[in-house]
Amino acid sequence: MAETLTKPSRRVTNMVGKELRLIVKDKVALFLIFLLPAALIGMLYWVTNESSMGGMAIGGGGTGGSTGDIGNETDTGDSFGGTNISLGLIDRDTTTTYEGADLSENFTAYLDLIASDLRIYNSTEEAFNDLYEEEILGYVVIPDGFEANLTVNEPTYVLVHMDATKIIEQSTVMGVVQAATITFRASKLWIRSEVFPSIEIEFAPEGGYLESTFGGFIVIFSSYLGIAMTSAQSIVGDEPLRRMLLTPTNRLEVIVAKVLAYVVIGFFQSLLLVSLWVFVFNLNLNTGFESLIIIMSLSSLTGSTTGILISAISSTRLQANQMFLFVLFGTLILSGFFIDVGVIDEIMPLNQGLKVLIDTAFKGLTLADVLDPILRLLGFSVGTILLATFIFSKKPTLG
Repeated sequence: MAETLTKPSRRVTNMVGKELRLIVKDKVALFLIFLLPAALIGMLYWVTNESSMGGMAIGGGGTGGSTGDIGNETDTGDSFGGTNISLGLIDRDTTTTYEGADLSENFTAYLDLIASDLRIYNSTEEAFNDLYEEEILGYVVIPDGFEANLTVNEPTYVLVHMDATKIIEQSTVMGVVQAATITFRASKLWIRSEVFPSIEIEFAPEGGYLESTFGGFIVIFSSYLGIAMTSAQSIVGDEPLRRMLLTPTNRLEVIVAKVLAYVVIGFFQSLLLVSLWVFVFNLNLNTGFESLIIIMSLSSLTGSTTGILISAISSTRLQANQMFLFVLFGTLILSGFFIDVGVIDEIMPLNQGLKVLIDTAFKGLTLADVLDPILRLLGFSVGTILLATFIFSKKPTLG
């Protein structure tokens, strides 16, 4: 009885070994899995070293406008148009040198007019915690001496703290602060007096900002789609598989064996990608190396199941290539890294893998803290395996 129970596991183990031998013999597949992602990391390294990265401070421009205070009835939300964004504000200014209304309160009122939700904080710790918990997208700190500097036409800075993991939202936050700055200065008809928003990036690992954020995207992108690209050819056109299916092997075992084989390859790819990312850019991430490997292996798992599903659906290698290109561009567009994709962000495996990587490597969360996206990745993998098995079982022959 025990020997009967071990036969399926033996068959799966043998098929995993067979699949690994085929992958190792395929030099093109090895190139796509290992050297191509390494080349992407190398190109990012070259770009970041050759390009001149300017300072993050952004100056506010001057424009003419009404001299009325923000409290006047003519200055309504319809005048400037509100934005659906939550911001925090800490007012540290204690100077009272301006003859008119308190300037820091006046600037706060303009910011409140443009932002849909402005939350006032008494301490940096409270604002930082809400930024960490994603209750707000950023918070503005008005420094002490704000009014005194403006009274004597000296430039002053307001510090805008933003989440390094929210790349899309950063431009929105800066747009709100810039709009408040411009309308504030215009209301006083100030030309020489300047208010500059200055960015402070939070939750970025020690190292380059671009290297950590865009590098993280490249790492997950390469792990997911690199494995999917090669595994998309794993069933269609597999001639030895024809003979294997004449044995007692069932098709679920075939799918599971192929997935496991590519997960093993993905594990070694993850070692390479994470090592290059961390050591080439000298990053000091806020999580352990072992957590990164687990996250990357999960990404490889979803990539493997995606590729197997493509291969199960396809009848020829050409169809598999065409379907993968569709998945490639669709995944890139819906990745959420460049544009807000709404609820789709909670479904796409690349997006969830990137979220887990960002929350652990940047924010320092543990794997237990990001259990929900991890379960989504595992659920996607199981569902894709079952779907690929069902489709594969309906195919009478292999193309």
